[in-house]
Parts: sequence; structure tokens; C-alpha cells
Amino acid sequence: MAEAEAAAKLAFLLEPASLALLRAVCEDPRDDLAISGSPLMKALPAPRRIAILEQRKLRFKALRKCRLALDMLFTPLGLEQLTHWELSTYKASRLPESVRSVADLCCGLGGDSLYVPEHVRVIGADMSRPALLAYRHNVSLKRRAQAVQADVTLSPLRAEVALLDPARRAKGRSDRWQDQDMSPGWDAIEKLIGRYAGMAIKLGPGIAFPEFMESHEWEYLGLRDECLEAVVWTGSLGRPGWVRAVELPNGASIEALRADLPDTFGETGAPGEYLYEPVKSVVRSHLFGVLASRLKLWQIDPRIAYLSGNGLVRDPLLKAYRIERELPYDNKAIKEFLRKEEVGRLEIKKRGVNLIPEEFRAGLRLSGANQGTLIFTKAMDRKTVFWTKAVGREGDSGEDSEDGEA
Repeated sequence: MAEAEAAAKLAFLLEPASLALLRAVCEDPRDDLAISGSPLMKALPAPRRIAILEQRKLRFKALRKCRLALDMLFTPLGLEQLTHWELSTYKASRLPESVRSVADLCCGLGGDSLYVPEHVRVIGADMSRPALLAYRHNVSLKRRAQAVQADVTLSPLRAEVALLDPARRAKGRSDRWQDQDMSPGWDAIEKLIGRYAGMAIKLGPGIAFPEFMESHEWEYLGLRDECLEAVVWTGSLGRPGWVRAVELPNGASIEALRADLPDTFGETGAPGEYLYEPVKSVVRSHLFGVLASRLKLWQIDPRIAYLSGNGLVRDPLLKAYRIERELPYDNKAIKEFLRKEEVGRLEIKKRGVNLIPEEFRAGLRLSGANQGTLIFTKAMDRKTVFWTKAVGREGDSGEDSEDGEA
């Protein structure tokens, strides 16, 4: 019933008059209440007015993910699962020029199909009728594509290669995926891999890969220091056994054979003059040891992805901090230090220790013209706190940061 209602809502929004009204509503700077009382909106039944206003809200929310958002149509769950356009563009750029046909499996709202090169034939498939209604409209803004309603595990589409973005059965953030949330699941994905010459499979960056994925290339995609997804490249699209981290939009990357990763760990030493934080895609991919070796740095603890060195290193895969002072891991002493140093703006970071930055900040009375970054972590298996100054970044955000352990 819910799907039928959603499909009816999308069908109404696809009418030319509705699209024109939706565009006018999106261009209107007034709030929902004022817009709802306008003559054009009052002429509509209440459910249709609600549909227009809901879509307006979704379009504005979607702007952070897609440049074409103000012309697209969305469903709430489809928007949540939509691939960011910069990631879609990057993945499309990895398709070999020789590819002539792509199947977009679990195509959703079309975020990936939109950026496949125009000379490539695209066919999208999804079980959701509302999603397909939006897909046809959205993709038509930029290219031609065929769309079919199908269970991709039962109805193989004829194409050279395939993109797969498994649906999540439970609503939730994509970086909180669990194995049981995916549809299709691992067994079906393994069979799909055998049907195509190559696949690009979008997964959550923290998901645990099953054994059959070991033979394919894993790529962790980050955007402005947020690791948004892990892509498994199979067959002709990937390189067996490789793991790679890419930071967008600059495209900086690092890679290694997974078999070589254990040899990159264990180079630890006491903190030097600088502390370095790899971007999250490097941390997720466990390539920080490879990065340390490349840049002649070392880890300060064998289980934590902070690196150190005695000279300043500037690299797009690192954030650099100059260590001003090492403090005892004692809240009272730290608060007294901040008071004496007249710190008014503070960034708090932590890795490898049991600390909630928001709770620590709540007990502070920051006042003064100075600013810096407190880093709570471990060095050589010992809890410690570093008072640091960010290097090479303007406009310290002052936001709390919690980074996962390596």
C-alpha cells in the first residue's frame, strides 16, 4: 500500500503542470506555510500540496549530493542512498573506453547512471516502482537510459559490465551498514559477479567483506575527509588483490597489494615534532602504514593510525599538526592548562581512547584569544594528550572529531 501511494505521488509530480509548479515553489524564498497559502497551491487538494512541499524539502536536501537536484525527483529513502555526484563521476571515469553497455542494478534514483559516459548504453533495474518513476525522469535530464522493474538476482540484464548499489532493508545511514541490511545479500552478489565481465559494487566503508571478495580490488572513496563508500571492482574492471584509497575531489590516492599490508605495520616510535592524521579513506583501507613508508614517517602506536615525523610534510592524504606540548591524561590538569593558555577556540580529536569529546567540552569554560587542537590518543601503548596547532589549514573549524581506531 505504501509503495502504491508513493508511486501515485510520483506520477502526480511528473505531470508537466506539477513540475512547473514545483519549480516555482522551489524558487519561492518563503516558508512552507506561506507557500501553501498561495493561490496556485490552495487550488490543489491537501495531499497534493503536501507532495509538492515534501519534494521541495527533498530537493534542497539533495543539493549536497547532486548538482541537478533542483530538477530531479526524490523519495526519502532513495535520497538517503543516493551516491554523491563527485563519487559517481569518479567511478564512471574508471570504466574502460571500450565498454559499450552498463547495467545499473538496484538503480534507485539514478545517481550513478547520470554520470556514465553518453556513448555507453545504460539499462537500470530496480524492484521499486516509485524509484523507477523518479529514475526515468532524473536520468533523462542528462542522457538516455532504459529502465525495467525487476529483481536483479532473478532477471539478469544483458550488458558488458554492471554497477550494483544494494538496497538497505532498514533505514539508516549508509556508513552504518550491516551485512543483514543488504538486498541482495552476499550469496546473490557472488552469483551476480559471475554473470558480468566486470562489476562495481558499492558497499558501506565499514562493512566486513566475505572471503569470496578477497580476489577482487577494494577501493575506499573519501570526499573532503569523509569516507563515504567502499567499491569492489571485479573482473575486467578491477585488479585482483589490490586495495586503494582515493580522496576526492583532488583525486589523491595510495594503493598496495593486500598481501603486502602486514609488512607495513610495526614501524613505531616516539612522537616527533609533528603529528599527522591520515584522511579517513586511508584509515578505512588500512593503508596508513604504506603512506608512512612513502613519506618517511612512523606510527606512534602499533594499533593507531596517527603518524609522526620531525619535519613538516604536506600531502593531500594527511592533516598536519605541530606538537606544542604533551599533556598528562588528566582532565583537571588539561582544563587548568587551557585556562592559563587563554584558549577560546578548541578542536578536540580522539583516537584509541575512551573519551566523548562533547562531554569533555561541556565541562570547559573557554575564554581567550588563543586556539588549538587537543588530541587524545595513545603513544607507545600509553594514554596521552597532545596540545597541537594545525598546519596548512585556514579557519580551524573548532569541531569535535571522533576517529575510529585502525
